[in-house]
Amino acid sequence: MTDNKSFRFKIKDNLLEFKINTKIYSLSAVYQAAYLFLDKVYILLDGDPQKEVVVIMKEKSSFASASAKAMADKKASEDKEPVDLEKIAGEFYNELLNQLLREKVSQTNAKIREYIVSQALYNAVPNEVDELLKEVEEEDWQEDPLGIAKTWEEQNLEGKKSKKGKMSKKGK
Repeated sequence: MTDNKSFRFKIKDNLLEFKINTKIYSLSAVYQAAYLFLDKVYILLDGDPQKEVVVIMKEKSSFASASAKAMADKKASEDKEPVDLEKIAGEFYNELLNQLLREKVSQTNAKIREYIVSQALYNAVPNEVDELLKEVEEEDWQEDPLGIAKTWEEQNLEGKKSKKGKMSKKGK
């Protein structure tokens, strides 16, 4: 059994076990850090998320099975360098800090990120008013089958002129 007081982890029977204080490290940071080690070790998270999370890791090559596939996998994993559980513990603590920092930076920059995304989306979608103005500009306003493009003066003066013209012709 290896017991390292400085990093607070134990190695016993090829199992690495350590506890993480969730008042210091968020549960999401623990999940993200654990995810990055899934290719190297099997991971079990246990404990009370309000107080502390117990992380138990076991080297993947230490699980043996009678099936032929498992034997082939074991042979392939034997060709690889064996996993140093002490090194994994140190890397996990480093990654935990890395994920916690990423989380803090993300929280700090949340409003700026939201503003940038909203501006990008706002500018990416053409403004409805611009589209309507473009449609109006493209329309041929000189085509006026209903005669509504004329101003009031044009309509009334034409009517008076035509009436005067008719009257003056009659009076002559």
